[in-house]
Amino acid sequence: MEENKITLSEDEKDVLQELMNIAYGSATAVVADMLDAFASLSIPNIQVLTMHELFETFDKLKNSSYFFATQAFSGEFNGESAFFINEESAQNLATHLEIESKEDLDDAILELTNVLTSSLTTQLAAEMGSEVIFSLPSIFKVPLQEIENVETFQLYSQVIVIDTDLNFQDQKIHGKIFILTKDESIQWLKTKLNIILEQLI
Repeated sequence: MEENKITLSEDEKDVLQELMNIAYGSATAVVADMLDAFASLSIPNIQVLTMHELFETFDKLKNSSYFFATQAFSGEFNGESAFFINEESAQNLATHLEIESKEDLDDAILELTNVLTSSLTTQLAAEMGSEVIFSLPSIFKVPLQEIENVETFQLYSQVIVIDTDLNFQDQKIHGKIFILTKDESIQWLKTKLNIILEQLI
């Protein structure tokens, strides 16, 4: 596995980070408008990881269980977006939106995932001259020690992980977003990034 691992050069990562910054600005505005609250997104961290390395990353979230929503996207750029929100933040989201039932909270998290990840991925694909199609998002509540059993993560051998923290400071709502892409999509992404790099020279 390691000898076949795809890597991104520092220049490729720099270009991708610039594209993500543009996409995040657009997505943050949409989500802040949806929740009528000020939101911020951290500078994205970009890595190519094997699935074992990804699970080690999840272990560092250090919380017993998370609401975990995913949304697949397809096209030249394809993969899956994953959004984590812990129980405390989920309850703060419920309070902010005046939600009382578990079903309504699940619906709110799914809608937040749908708006956030689709805005991010659509804008990122557009920056690279492409389009994506989305499936309906799905939600789980899963202990982190069982995350490897989630079907989503059995579809990948290695992923380019673009992760960021979503923070509504006043409402104490904090989530983490991962954009996971499949092997062939990483190669496509590298090609696109190098075309952009050549145009900058």
